[in-house]
Amino acid sequence: MLMTDISQYIELNGRATLLDLSRRFQIQESAMQQMLLFWLKKGKIELVDATAIDNCSTGKKCSDCFECSDSAHQVYIWRG
Repeated sequence: MLMTDISQYIELNGRATLLDLSRRFQIQESAMQQMLLFWLKKGKIELVDATAIDNCSTGKKCSDCFECSDSAHQVYIWRG
């Protein structure tokens, strides 16, 4: 059930960071990465770097910024 919940969350939001997903489902980031690997292999989601999209809450691009943790830079996009 949790795997489906994760995919539905990403699908509904269009995208989510590793940090968002870990906090939302109260799972360690390393465990969440393993769960997301399942959906990556199925081609349902895609992992992109935050520098490739405008994802920053400060309104800046993430090129030289160090305000966010590394897990906030891992963005999963729904490809369904």
